[in-house]
Amino acid sequence: LESLTRYTEALKDIDKALSLRNDPKLMLNRGAILLQLERPGDALAAFDKAAAAGLQHPVAFFNRGLALERLGRLDEALASYDEALLRQPDYGDAFVNRGLVLEAMQRPDEALLSYDRALAIDPAASEANANRIALLARIDRREEALAGINQTIAERPDDAMAYNNRGTMLKSMGAMDLALADFDRAIALMPDMAAVHSNRAVTLQALARYDEALAAFEHALALDPVSESTQLNKSFLLLLLGRFAEGLPLYEKRWRPAGPSGLDPAQAWKGVGQSVAGKTVLVYAEQGLGDVMQFSRYLIGLAEMGAKVVLAVRDPMARLLRALPVTLIPEDTRPKALDFHAPLLSLPLLFATTVETIPAPVPYLQAEPERVAAWRQRLGEHGFRIGVSWQGKTKGVNDPYRSFPLAALAPLAALPGVRLISLQKGEGSEQLAMLPAGMAVERLGEAFDAGFDAFIDSAAVMEACDLIVTCDTSIAHLAGALGRPTWTALRDVPDWRWLLERQDSPWYPTMTLYRQPRFEDWDSVFAAMASDLETRLAATA
Repeated sequence: LESLTRYTEALKDIDKALSLRNDPKLMLNRGAILLQLERPGDALAAFDKAAAAGLQHPVAFFNRGLALERLGRLDEALASYDEALLRQPDYGDAFVNRGLVLEAMQRPDEALLSYDRALAIDPAASEANANRIALLARIDRREEALAGINQTIAERPDDAMAYNNRGTMLKSMGAMDLALADFDRAIALMPDMAAVHSNRAVTLQALARYDEALAAFEHALALDPVSESTQLNKSFLLLLLGRFAEGLPLYEKRWRPAGPSGLDPAQAWKGVGQSVAGKTVLVYAEQGLGDVMQFSRYLIGLAEMGAKVVLAVRDPMARLLRALPVTLIPEDTRPKALDFHAPLLSLPLLFATTVETIPAPVPYLQAEPERVAAWRQRLGEHGFRIGVSWQGKTKGVNDPYRSFPLAALAPLAALPGVRLISLQKGEGSEQLAMLPAGMAVERLGEAFDAGFDAFIDSAAVMEACDLIVTCDTSIAHLAGALGRPTWTALRDVPDWRWLLERQDSPWYPTMTLYRQPRFEDWDSVFAAMASDLETRLAATA
């Protein structure tokens, strides 16, 4: 708040000066302050005025690129950074930001070249190096990234940031103990690096050392109280521990879209203490499809409060969600008139949710009856039918650790009368061609969920199955929202929504959770599942 006040006062001073003289440098400074005040549209207008007044300085084009980037106008941002580099070819920060834009545009090879140019200008450019390493990790060139970091450490053994970068890389490769040692070394060299304490905290959490992780987050925030990434990471730990009252406010630090254009901040819904009876409430979806399925339950609560609920969501999800008591509109639109608005994943906070008060009115999604009938006929009634999904998107933060190999389901497939039916689409489907000898998994054909509408066939097939077995992915949330009997296989330290230790899920009453006893130990998970399934089959024989 102090910095916000300072920038607001500075803006007033500059506006007063500009009223006395039209100085393009003052206009440039005005734009920079507007960026700090999170007003990129106004900042862009200021930079354009400075340029129109003849200011062609590299910093002006750099700042203009920042504004355009924050507005999501990536092509124009890239062009603006290029203009800055035309005027100052050794502008390292412009190469760094250019790389970030190219990453966002899904052009990783060009982004790497941009980071390389920044490092050629300044080999010690920590942000360029960290971005380069992170990008190499994301495009599965981890060994290459690790080799580069090792070379840096060999050349500069007292480079704290190099140890931090190597720790980050090792963490992404699952080598948590080695990562922790690197973060400790970085802190020993430079104790006040808040980001390293935050990285150390995330690693301690992955090692299930939760009290130590929480202390490390506190230390990081003592050094940098406004770090949104640290606050967000701390929220994940608090939520995992079931401390929703502390964790949900920090979860608001997550990246999320601003919603459809033209929303009035004054109309942001303040929560259950503010009546919505007879009011139109726009809720806009965010994050992944599984998140939409999980948190759409809160729309029922809004409707029960008397609200006219409008959900802005991606078009392919609309058909699956149409059983909800809401009006569905495309994600980038808004109703002609509204009284309140809120992001979908803020609803748990706005409803003051605790673990004990999680609403779970399952089933709150429904499969289409005619599709269920068609799939029942196609699958037949013989055997014990298990719909299976084993892999989430490989670009997910927790992958590959939340996904399990299809072959791990072999103990279930070996039980008499059991039929495994694949619900997997896209990535991971190639494993169907590499099954162990004697293991069979039924495929549903190329037409399965091949249309525009997401998960329509998946929902119907689930209704035609006796059980769903899945990893932590969208299929788990769909099965739970449909109220289907579901067994979800979880990694040792799972995503926060699955909490710790318990076998049940307060989000999904028909779900049973099977947890790894240790990192990457899927054998124990599926041995336990096979034993429970064998007991269940014997009881119904």
